[in-house]
Amino acid sequence: MVSGVAGTVAVGIAVNQVLNDDEWNLWALGIAVLIAVSAEAVNQWLGHLDGRDAAGAVTPETVGNAAEALARLVKAQWTTEAAIRALDDPDPMPVRWRLAEAAVMDHPERVSRSRDPDWSGRSDRIDEIAAWLRELERSRLVVLGEPGSGKTTLAVQLVRELLATRETGEPVPVLVSVSGWDTVAQPDVWDWLAERLRLGYPALSAPDFGGHAYRDLTRDRLVLPVLDGLDEIPAPARTAVLKALNASLGTGGLILTCRTREYTRAVTDAVSVLTAAAVIRPEPLSPKAAAAYLTSVLPPVPPPAWQTVLDTLASGGRSPLARVCATPLGLWLVRTTQARPGADPAALADTGRHPTAAALRSHLFDQLIPVLVAARPPTGDPTDLFRPRRRHDPDDVARWLGHLARILARPLTGDGKPRTRDFAWWRLARDTLTPARFRITAVLAACLPVGLAFGISVGLYGTFAIGARAGIVGGLLVALTMMFIAGGAVWLSAADLFRSEPSHADLDLRGRTPLLLTGLARKVALGLPVGLTVSFLSGIPDKIVGGLVLGLTIGVVIGFVEWAEVPAGTGGSGSPLTVWRADRTLNLLRSASVGLVLGLLVGLITGLSIGVPLGLMGGLLLGLTVGFLTALTGEKRAWPGYLIATYRLALDKRLPRRLMPFLDDAHRLGLLRAVGPLYQFRHAEFQDHLAARHDPPSP
Repeated sequence: MVSGVAGTVAVGIAVNQVLNDDEWNLWALGIAVLIAVSAEAVNQWLGHLDGRDAAGAVTPETVGNAAEALARLVKAQWTTEAAIRALDDPDPMPVRWRLAEAAVMDHPERVSRSRDPDWSGRSDRIDEIAAWLRELERSRLVVLGEPGSGKTTLAVQLVRELLATRETGEPVPVLVSVSGWDTVAQPDVWDWLAERLRLGYPALSAPDFGGHAYRDLTRDRLVLPVLDGLDEIPAPARTAVLKALNASLGTGGLILTCRTREYTRAVTDAVSVLTAAAVIRPEPLSPKAAAAYLTSVLPPVPPPAWQTVLDTLASGGRSPLARVCATPLGLWLVRTTQARPGADPAALADTGRHPTAAALRSHLFDQLIPVLVAARPPTGDPTDLFRPRRRHDPDDVARWLGHLARILARPLTGDGKPRTRDFAWWRLARDTLTPARFRITAVLAACLPVGLAFGISVGLYGTFAIGARAGIVGGLLVALTMMFIAGGAVWLSAADLFRSEPSHADLDLRGRTPLLLTGLARKVALGLPVGLTVSFLSGIPDKIVGGLVLGLTIGVVIGFVEWAEVPAGTGGSGSPLTVWRADRTLNLLRSASVGLVLGLLVGLITGLSIGVPLGLMGGLLLGLTVGFLTALTGEKRAWPGYLIATYRLALDKRLPRRLMPFLDDAHRLGLLRAVGPLYQFRHAEFQDHLAARHDPPSP
């Protein structure tokens, strides 16, 4: 970054001398280039010192501290998420799990010392399942089941229970979506998991833990991977994941979730089971068990409207209502949509209205959005997890989530499955715009502000320096030229903008003040000679004061931005909204820093001709515009790409302009769930339902 600012300064000096037709402008150009090169060399050296001083030596103690920090972060993350999903309200559903068929499981002696073929456990007794998992030879478990059967919920319960009873030195369970694993690019599960930890838990990159604890923890096998959603990737990828796990897990533990049929096919195609893993599957909830659960969540004397539902289930028949309530998803839908004033739960048992289980489930999905929006009014308290920050129309929520569901689902994979279940905001442009359309949108977004800023700034300078007519013409010519340059730069760099991943900025001062002060001192020491040199070459009247102001600005701005990029060891986990905000903060900081330095330089120089206040105003306008252009063409540009995509999708009325705040509200409403920095629909079946509702009609 120092070299970028120094290069900008160098160009400013050279252009100023050429425009003023100074007899020694070639010398100025040479000196300017020398400044830029020297600044880059000094910056590299200081950066080396900063990195060496900031990141301490990696010792068993620092790795242990990182493991404890990760355990704290994961615990806080899933305590919050479990509350939003109401997993403990009032108790977990009593789903019974049993060992699956021998055909999908390894030899018994590799799996468990007890070799108990009749093992079973219940979700409402998660402590017993966690204790059994620890007794397995390698603590490996595959959780199978049909859609809505509670696979992911069991994985979350195990993460929380393993953390609650974890002893020092035991691996930390971390739940991640398996859909992002490219086994060709990263065949080793631990390397891939390290990258997931880096993105989802920025604190692991803090100097407190050596700067790269995410790699140290996976290297030392202090992480227990909990991989969710193997069934959500194409069949060839499932087989590749299974082979990669067997090849790279070593003696490490694992929890893996997958639908039964998809896992059976993966085992068949791989001609191998997951080594040393127990495989369990759920039993359907009986109608009587479903009735007992609903009775437990209703008042001690159930409202009369519920009696028909309870009687229908207690009779033990095979009605559509009983079939829907045979899964935790169906039971949750019945409870969520009907336990409200004015509801008529008795209508759910009417086979004339709902002749099949699929029809009844579709009806419940249709009710879910309006019910939750009505039940959870907005609040200004961000700590209230169950209420959104803004008021939303249910029809808008349904339309926007429907479009999002379709974006994630289409195009279908080769075996007819939705493309993905994970919404990563930094991939929005890649998932919704063709490269050509994205380039055109990005160019238009860059050209307009660049043209206006350069036209106004140069026009003002020209008007005061050589006359209004010449100033306007010159401003127009410069504006058109800079629009062409800006458009070309954005067009050429759009491919990287299209593929950028999130970066990080942390403005928390707690425990980081010494690091900030040290960084500022070093950058100011670099900025002062640059600023003084610029001042003496540019013709600023008070060269000492001008140089000091410019040098201090360069040093402070660069030092602050580079400090902000260093995560704090006390930071939280990376939720979708916090990752988005952190990347936005870094991009705005970088744009503002370039804009401030360039604006101050141009303002001081042009102020000689048109007055310092007006010169500074025009300089800052020009500088901030160049800073904006830097955000589009520089490094770490996930947020600008997201910004371009959301503007385009909002114009098409497919998604709201303020997409991430809306998704945060949808998460608070219980319509979405968060897995690290990713959003998913509350249930995969809910995503499929919305995607089907918003498919365009067939011609």
